[in-house]
Amino acid sequence: MRLLAVFRLIIPAWILLPFLFESCAALKKRNHEPDAMETAEIAPAIDSALETPNFSKGEWPSYNWWTLFEDDQLSEMMELALEGNPDLMAAVARVRSSDQAAKKARAPLLPKLNTAFDDNYQHLSKDELVRYPPSTVPAVIKEIHLSLNFEYEIDLFGKNRNQYRAAIGLARAQAAEMSQSLLIITTSLAEAYINYGANFMDLQISRDLVAARKFYLELTELRRNYGIDDELAIDRARTLLLEGEKVVLEYEKKMTIAESQLKILMGMSPDDPREFSPPTLSFDRPFPLPENIPLNLLARRPDLMAQIWKVEAAAHMIKAAKAAFFPNINLKAFAGLQSLHWNNLFSIESFAGAINPAINLPLFTGGKLTAQLNEEYANYDADVYDYNTLVLKAAKEVSDQIKVLNATTEQAKLESEAFMQILHSSELTLARYENGIDDYLTVLNQQIAVMNEAMNEVEIQNKRYLSILMLIKALGGGYGQYSGTTEK
Repeated sequence: MRLLAVFRLIIPAWILLPFLFESCAALKKRNHEPDAMETAEIAPAIDSALETPNFSKGEWPSYNWWTLFEDDQLSEMMELALEGNPDLMAAVARVRSSDQAAKKARAPLLPKLNTAFDDNYQHLSKDELVRYPPSTVPAVIKEIHLSLNFEYEIDLFGKNRNQYRAAIGLARAQAAEMSQSLLIITTSLAEAYINYGANFMDLQISRDLVAARKFYLELTELRRNYGIDDELAIDRARTLLLEGEKVVLEYEKKMTIAESQLKILMGMSPDDPREFSPPTLSFDRPFPLPENIPLNLLARRPDLMAQIWKVEAAAHMIKAAKAAFFPNINLKAFAGLQSLHWNNLFSIESFAGAINPAINLPLFTGGKLTAQLNEEYANYDADVYDYNTLVLKAAKEVSDQIKVLNATTEQAKLESEAFMQILHSSELTLARYENGIDDYLTVLNQQIAVMNEAMNEVEIQNKRYLSILMLIKALGGGYGQYSGTTEK
């Protein structure tokens, strides 16, 4: 208040009024401003899912959602990834950087205080004006300055405050994007691990198939020798064996690539000697769907929260751009010592000081301020539209993954029944062989059919696990379960 009183004494308020009116006139009201969507309607998909035995009412995914799969090795791998994944470490570093940027943006809100010292030695020319006779100015001048300087910008119209708030919003957006990186990395690791488990089982079955087809070829050759089968039967058996061996090599290649991918996601070298045990994934229960998904989804998805913070930051930048149309008021002052001689520098006669209030009135800037304001308007509109797109995308992902999980769960049930049926047929065929009704080739054919059906069951179960994972990801993967994530 005292500072404002000083300005009232120095500059009468009526001088500022015309410029304030002119600035207000330049700030025209916008014809159209986009509205941010609050939510998207997905309640019917959720209600339909809860009517099936594949879903139940439950809580949002926890921060360590991977424990839902009840696999200790997966949990251990996640902990290693959280500690060593370079992409995640880079995201954490970007959060630190944005925090410091926000602190830098806060600096203009505070007074600046610094000290300065200079020793200015000058040798003046004889022909210089200040030495023109009868001047008594000596040829050599030495000025010594020691001062304490004060500078403060009076943010009457909120330009600096809004720039600071925008920087805080961007820092919070960066923190949410770090959580999004965490979600992407952990779900990518889980996806790779699920596929690794499916490939592991398929490899074991493929090797069993090759062993069965080798035996089948041997029996066919014996039958040829006894005149029961011909060379065509041997060719068919040998072709099936070769095809089976090719499948084994393909799965061995997939296993090698999958192991490298898992190690990279964990922050390890692809040639790290670490070995993996066979996965023991399990999820034999209804998927828990949280209540009020449409209303709470915004705060549970890090990508949506990041975009919300960007929208708020853009709104503050508009206010800062508007404030630039109004006068900029600065106060500068210094107090210190000035002397031509060192021995007099610290005497009372060397004291010097000044107060320098200044007002900058933007009268004509070549359209710069208007263009800057329009640019901030456009940035805000783009951020709002991006946010609305993300809301629709999030709603679609949740709705789609609920339907996919429901479908794959039903397929897994049917496939399990089909496998049990063909397994029962194989047991009956074996019994017929033991009673002399069928030959052993028929038994082998039925066992091979069981193995093929087992691979189908692995594929369907793998799709079900992946659909569970994608639904967890669509629900935010536990974002908001730990404090500080969604607070404004």
